[in-house]
Amino acid sequence: MEPKLYEAATNGEIEPFNGIAKDNLRSIVTHNNKHTVLHVNIARQSLKNKEGESVSTKFVEQILEICPSLLIQTNAKGDSPLHAAAKCGRPAVVKVLIEFAKKQPTAMKCCAKTAWQMLGLTNEEENTALHEAVQCGNLDAVKILMEAGPNFPYSANVNGETPLYMAAARGSKKMVAEILEKCSSAAHDGPNGKTALHAAVNSYAADVVEKLLAKKRHLTRERDDCGWTPLHHSAYLGLKDITALLLEFDGSSALILDKDRKMTALLMAASQGHESLAGTIIAHYPECYDLVDNGGWNVLHFLMVSLHESKLKRLLKDPLYKSFIDEKNEMGNTPLHILATLSARTCNEIVRQIGKGDTQAVNKKKISVKHIELYGCPELQGEIQGLSENIGRGQYPKGVVKLGQDKSHSFVKFLDEEVTGMENASVSHLVVAALTATVTFAAALTLLGGNKGDNEDGPNRGSAIFAKNAAFQAFIISDAIAMVLSLFAAFVHFILSLKLFRKFIFVFVFALFFTLIAMVLASSA
Repeated sequence: MEPKLYEAATNGEIEPFNGIAKDNLRSIVTHNNKHTVLHVNIARQSLKNKEGESVSTKFVEQILEICPSLLIQTNAKGDSPLHAAAKCGRPAVVKVLIEFAKKQPTAMKCCAKTAWQMLGLTNEEENTALHEAVQCGNLDAVKILMEAGPNFPYSANVNGETPLYMAAARGSKKMVAEILEKCSSAAHDGPNGKTALHAAVNSYAADVVEKLLAKKRHLTRERDDCGWTPLHHSAYLGLKDITALLLEFDGSSALILDKDRKMTALLMAASQGHESLAGTIIAHYPECYDLVDNGGWNVLHFLMVSLHESKLKRLLKDPLYKSFIDEKNEMGNTPLHILATLSARTCNEIVRQIGKGDTQAVNKKKISVKHIELYGCPELQGEIQGLSENIGRGQYPKGVVKLGQDKSHSFVKFLDEEVTGMENASVSHLVVAALTATVTFAAALTLLGGNKGDNEDGPNRGSAIFAKNAAFQAFIISDAIAMVLSLFAAFVHFILSLKLFRKFIFVFVFALFFTLIAMVLASSA
């Protein structure tokens, strides 16, 4: 395309194009992207006010009068002018293009596509103009396109997304409402077997969920490729309002199992530590409370992993949850086996609090809860850790379980990996602290300037000669503080050498801090 014509198309000037033959106008395109003059005008029109929009739409009308076939001519990416207008947020141009298409007789060779057919034109990503309008959040363009073809059967693009799915995924209630009101049977498919309802849940858009349920109630039971219903996604994410909404429309969806571990929405909520949400699911559909996954894990097994100690204590006041305390999974492990593996202290306190729970119960490996409290169970610990590490893979993006005891668990792991290094460093720090304490103690005994002799009369006999000197007083104070801090640091490093105090390794940082201060004060003194 010649620079003069490109500039004219950009500015909406029709004069340079008058007199150009129809066939020649079709061949005037940019070198790489194959944009026609319509594509250039739509994409490059820089005037944003109403006058500029009027100039642009008038140019489009005039160009189409000269060469109607430009209406369906695509660029290198398969975008028609309608795609370009929808993509660039030009609803007025979208309207002009559709109205022009409606005026064209279907028998006209240069424009064999009707307005209806034009709505179905797809680009290289198999997006229609409606796909592009939704993707760009162009609500006005969506309205115009839906009015032009209210019952048009929009199919999925190359990514498996329909316009309704895309609108739901973006959490746009207005676009979803527009599509559903104009076409209640609009396709709702998305990638990986998901539907628009799955997309709305994953967008945390409760208003969109409500709008979809009003028109497409059956979507509550639709499962994606992983076997997850919208309720599974909502429970996994901990979305209480959306979960309640889904259950109100179809409570029986709480019985549906996923493909991998055969988990219900209740078990997913429990596995992620959403105990209040688990209560909501049970309240709406009590029948699901005693269902287990394919490993025999019940709701309390998962809650033992995912909840912190304080929440567990409150939860187990509920007789419903307490009734699961001795139930075994496929490997014979009760919820107490799980809890003891994560925290023996918490397990002891829980049993003492609820007054229930068989700590002598053994699993299929003949290992009791009490044995795990005393000696641990690497095999069970490895299983739990494996369930928590499925991050970003498969159908559990945050892992099958979320470690509620993660602070203590991570701390134990931290000790196992880092304590040796700290013990080695502690030996060196102990030497430094001891030397600092020795130097400061010696300095305190050997005062600068000496003492007043015994042969001197008066009450100050034996006191420091520079006792009333301000600099000397500062020296004494700094030296005393340095000595006390270094002695404390030496004491800390000493007790850390004892295995009994290994769990207090965090005070190593304080000892290091005190040693540094002591060194600074000693050097300044």
